[in-house]
Parts: sequence; structure tokens; C-alpha cells
Amino acid sequence: MIGAYYKVVTLSDKVKTANKIRSKARLDCIAYTDNVKGGYKGLTNFVNFKGQLFFYKTPCRDFINTDSKRLSEWSLTGSGLNFSSIYIDDIDFPEIGYGYPNANRFLSNGNKNPLFDFRNDAYLFIINKDYSEIEIFIIPDGRNLISSYYQKMIDEGFNDEVKKLRAASKNFYNYDNLLL
Repeated sequence: MIGAYYKVVTLSDKVKTANKIRSKARLDCIAYTDNVKGGYKGLTNFVNFKGQLFFYKTPCRDFINTDSKRLSEWSLTGSGLNFSSIYIDDIDFPEIGYGYPNANRFLSNGNKNPLFDFRNDAYLFIINKDYSEIEIFIIPDGRNLISSYYQKMIDEGFNDEVKKLRAASKNFYNYDNLLL
């Protein structure tokens, strides 16, 4: 059911310096598993010319206008795009969130939204307390059932699948001096 898995983390200062990374809000992908036939293409716009996949942890209030009941605290952004807000509806499980791509056909600047083709995908997140480590689980075409998948993650219904994805993961990019 889960098509792809990505683990993004805040790199150590030593690794950031070795890779000429200056941002304190940047989360880099250090591991992934992709079970989608032909590979999951929904993140290609977040990979830079070096082959690094990364996001910025961005407060939602900085750019999202919505009903205050629907506002999440954090979003993952990059390359001028909002990958997803991270919604946490169950305060008893602040380490589990969900989200989905921006479904607008066009961006605010009038350009075609590259995430539009993935608008029906669903994202589940496992987050540590300070958001310095986030695991992203992608369910292709799962958006309409995101509430059910979110509850299933809370109820530990994905535990076996999550363990398999973690065990099968490989490096996304070889950062100098990074010890996994």
C-alpha cells in the first residue's frame, strides 16, 4: 500500500559544512525506499543539480492563508513549492501527521504546478519532537482515504510495512562525512 518512503533529517554541522549547506531549516533526505513501478516521480522538483533531495521546514503562517482550524504549524517546502503541510489532528499522537500535495493546477505566478499530477497522493509523517527528523510515507492515489490511513498509522496498522520499508532503505545521496 505504501509506495515510497523517505527519511529527511537536519544534518550535523560537520556534514553541512563539508557539503556547503548553510540553512538551519533544511532537512536532507538520507534514506529512501521506492516500491512504485517506474519510481515515484512526485519529488523530482525537490532534487537539486547535485542530486540532493531536501526540504525546508517552514512555518505555515508565513505563506498559507486558510481557516485557522485547518492550519498546520509546519510545511515542507523547496524550489518555490509547498510539498505539503503537516497536519496533526490527534493531540495524543503529536509524532504522527498527514498531508498531501498542493492540488492547484497553477502556481500563484501563473506557471503550471509540477505537483498537480500527484494531487491524489497521500502522505503520512512520523516526526520527532523538534522536527529534525521526519519520515515520509507516500501512498499513491490515497488522498481520498487519508483520514483512514492516518488512523491506521496511529493504530500501528502499518507497523510491519514500515519496518520493511526502513530495512530496505538505501542512501539517497552520499553526503561526505555522514555516518548513518
